[in-house]
Order: sequence, then C-alpha cells, then structure tokens
Amino acid sequence: MILVTTPTGNTGSLVLQQLVEQGQEVRVFVRNPEKIPAAILEKVEVATGSLLDEYEFTKALQGCDTVYFCVPQSNTQEDVNTYYEEFAEVASRAIKKAGTKRVVYLSGGGKGSHLQAGLITALHRSEDIISQSGASVRALRCPVFFETLLYQKNSLKTLGTFSLPMDGDYPFPQIAIKDIAAKAVEFLTDPTWTGVEGFAIHGPEELSYHEIALQMSELTGKTIRFQQVSEKHHIKTLLEKHHTSEAFAISLTEMLTAIGNGLHDTEKRTETSKTATTIKEWMDENLVPKIK
Repeated sequence: MILVTTPTGNTGSLVLQQLVEQGQEVRVFVRNPEKIPAAILEKVEVATGSLLDEYEFTKALQGCDTVYFCVPQSNTQEDVNTYYEEFAEVASRAIKKAGTKRVVYLSGGGKGSHLQAGLITALHRSEDIISQSGASVRALRCPVFFETLLYQKNSLKTLGTFSLPMDGDYPFPQIAIKDIAAKAVEFLTDPTWTGVEGFAIHGPEELSYHEIALQMSELTGKTIRFQQVSEKHHIKTLLEKHHTSEAFAISLTEMLTAIGNGLHDTEKRTETSKTATTIKEWMDENLVPKIK
C-alpha cells in the first residue's frame, strides 16, 4: 500500500493519477476528499486529517510500506523555515511510529551548494529532518518548475513580457511537474531500494529566460520579451499582485537569486537525471492557449 499526501496539490495530484492508472494499491491522506476527482476517489482508500496532526498522520500510514511526502504549498507563511520544518518534524515522527519502510520526498536542487536559497533552503532543512525518520528515503531534488511561468500569464498576454530578478542570459535546469511525478512513481512502486539518498532531476536541458522568450515568440506568433528586474521590484510585485506574505516574497526572491548564483552547479546533469518533456512541448500545451 502506498500513501499519497497532498493528493490535490500540483505534484501530489499527478502522482496519485499515475499510480491509479497503473492499478497500484493507494491510500490518500487529505483534508477534503471531495477535491479529488470522483473517478479517482472510487479507486483509492481515503484517510482524512491534517499533516500537522501526528496522531492522524500515523494512523493514515498504518499498513503502508511507502509514502509520497510533500510539504503543502503556501505563499502566506510568516516564517518560511519554521513552516517547512514543522511539517517535516510531524511527518518524521509519524513515519517512525508507523514503521513505514520508504519515503519519497519532494525536495529542491542544489543541496550541496551551501547558498542561502530561501524556499530551497527550507526544503533542504526538511529533507534532513525526514532523513532521520528511520525509513529509507529518496529526496527528489528538483529545479524550477515550468509551471511557474503560469503566474505571469496576465503580463504575457497583455504586455508580451515576463520578468524575474535573474540574468536573462543565464541557463539553468527547469522541469515539468508531470516528469517529477513520473520519477516519484518509479520510486514509489519499486520495493527494492534502501538507504537515504538525494536524487537530482534536471529536466531535458539548461535554459535561459531569453531562450524561453524566443520559443514563446515562435509558438504565439507575437514578440515576447524577458526583463530582468531588481530583487526589490520582484518582492513588491509578489506582495501587490499575488498577495503573498512578505516572508514568502523574500524567500522566493532569495531562491531565484541563488539559482542565478549557481545553486544547481553542484549537481551535474546525467542521463538518469534527464527527463523527457521540453519547455516548447510544455508551453504549447499549457501556456500558449492562455496568452495568445
């Protein structure tokens, strides 16, 4: 039996879908089961509760050899590190109490860089906590998701621009969420692995935002430009347009700055870290219809 946490989240929902399509024995741990599509819900066991309730989490893990664990996404935390650490500490204790054998954890890339990387640093701290649970762990160390471009769809549609506090010529790894889910499912359905390891996933290639803008232009038939902005400007945009907390805005901006300073350089691309979906394929399916 595999337990899937955050089954309505960005990665968790795709992990769940792929497991169900394979006919795996799955239990979901969720606050609101009605958010899961009925066709999927009827094929899984359901445990309701909170990831911050150790008793409920432990109960949900009973009888499960493997768990997919992801800290729930939020952009309103007042203390980002504490937010991630609290979820990880509860999970680690619950996993130990339940005797769960294997954990697949969604982490971030660049763990060996020692850069202050905001959200990614928080993910790395949580990875260390999960690794003390007594279970075997595979921490998926992922780069920026292609899906983050969707947060700029309004600007792309109306102005033909998108902006971040990064050098537009700097290439770095990026990935589609569905490819992360596929790698998670590989580990979740393999009962043979042991030990605690980080597993880097890089997407198919390094990309700069100027290169992405050119590909967007080709796909949409209109000129798309990338504009580098200051950290202060980016934080202000997150606060005013996306209504995030100040702590989250600062943490996300620190993450992007660290990426531009070589966060991912410590984990070199390999054949096993390379995934299939290209940015052009992803944009053509997911972004272009929203910004034409």
